[in-house]
Amino acid sequence: MMRRGSRLLALVASVLFLIASASLPGKARADDVYVVYFPWVSNNETIGGQGPWSSTLAIHNLSNNPCPMSVYVVQTSGWNKTAQLSLNAASTRSIAALSLGVPKPGSPVRLEATCPIAASVKAFAPATSAAPWSDGAGIITGYTGLSEFDIAASRNGPDAGWVLPLVQTNTGWNTLVTIANLGTTRADVTLNLYATGNEDGADGATLSLQQEIAAGGVWTIDAQSALGQTGWVGFARITASGNVGVIARRVKPSAQMAMINVGVATSSFASGAYRSAAPLLFNNYNGWNTGITLANPSAIPATVTVEYHEAGGGYVSNTEVIVPPISMQYIYTPGSVAQDGFVGGANILSNVPIISSIDEVKYETIEGLSYMANAGGQSEVTIPIVFRENPKYLQHDNSGIAIANLDPAASVTVAIGFLSLYGADLLPTPIQLTIPAGGVGTIYLPFVDGLPAGTVATARLTTASPAGIVAVSNDVNYTVAGDGSVVFNAWGATGSYIAGGAGQ
Repeated sequence: MMRRGSRLLALVASVLFLIASASLPGKARADDVYVVYFPWVSNNETIGGQGPWSSTLAIHNLSNNPCPMSVYVVQTSGWNKTAQLSLNAASTRSIAALSLGVPKPGSPVRLEATCPIAASVKAFAPATSAAPWSDGAGIITGYTGLSEFDIAASRNGPDAGWVLPLVQTNTGWNTLVTIANLGTTRADVTLNLYATGNEDGADGATLSLQQEIAAGGVWTIDAQSALGQTGWVGFARITASGNVGVIARRVKPSAQMAMINVGVATSSFASGAYRSAAPLLFNNYNGWNTGITLANPSAIPATVTVEYHEAGGGYVSNTEVIVPPISMQYIYTPGSVAQDGFVGGANILSNVPIISSIDEVKYETIEGLSYMANAGGQSEVTIPIVFRENPKYLQHDNSGIAIANLDPAASVTVAIGFLSLYGADLLPTPIQLTIPAGGVGTIYLPFVDGLPAGTVATARLTTASPAGIVAVSNDVNYTVAGDGSVVFNAWGATGSYIAGGAGQ
């Protein structure tokens, strides 16, 4: 397993070759700085009737050397350096947003280090003294940060921008779209909302808004207020003249549920052969079920095939749908997979880029989590923080890891290693997991021999497959009164939120 020290250089979609190397985070720049962005980190924030939200960041040093890291937030106007930290070799630091100088009610955050880093943020409402454990909170959510590869992909190409595949004001849900100017100069931003059932794209945007955002500034759009209606479902497309990042916070106060989706960067909507993967799906598995959102931001009808594979097994079934231009649809796993108790994943194949979010819900215990389907297979990915419960000490978080093999023709072997917060290997050798062609594999930390109760760790996954892998990790705590679940897309050195290129 490639444990430390690697700069994680990899080829990326062809559009990224147009970007000057000075802007690439997975590659040493002139000043040898690596950057992770969070469009928004909450600190004592109340939104949509929920809160106050607090946040804790997990920051992992991917290298074999100690390195300094600077933290920048927006306190009044523009970026301000608020903290200088040291990251030990291969270690992970879990730090409250308040300790990093994040002001109330929150701020964009930029992390700059002299070593490659991966980072995620976990949010709690209300704050809990047990963080990063979820015990004591009423609701949790979170997301993995963006790299400069993600940002760069959103700025290059004929269809450059961001897509949020699901914005909703139906069934008690509301969506807050937050757009942060991550650059150092002002940015002109346009937000378009397109409704589901927008046949042939003829209806155009339901709502179009423009805003100038100062450097470090944030623009949040409350969908229900902006649309003036409930019962609306659709997707959002965001374009900008500068470097921005986008998240959607979906909240359901009546059920104490919350989910965060990160925008996916797009560059071209040209016709081709596109593939992305959803590593984790359920059909009535211990009460969990799954919905898949399929957003087509192009002007071409999308022919989409969703191929379902059971975990560790083979092909199960497929569903074919036509998504009209500039529209979206959603499909449910119970309607596509007959196998009761199904745990698996899916390949999403299409003739134009399809942007997908995957919602997992368990209403009987008020659980909901959502992640983004990923097209960017990589040889090494990282999950900054994972858990194994220790009920004796009131620590009830458990993590599962789901991994998709992006190679449709050959099986892959994935090495999964766990590092303590201090950078020490927790297992004598990495777990070796073989995943069938185009399939998925899963591991559940409580079932991993050698990981003691109460483990908080970083997971590193590597493979020799040229097609690469994508992965997600779900963190669930059933003692949380409301929604005690969150899922994190695995961090990849060349981006985690980029639409796939033709021919993948």
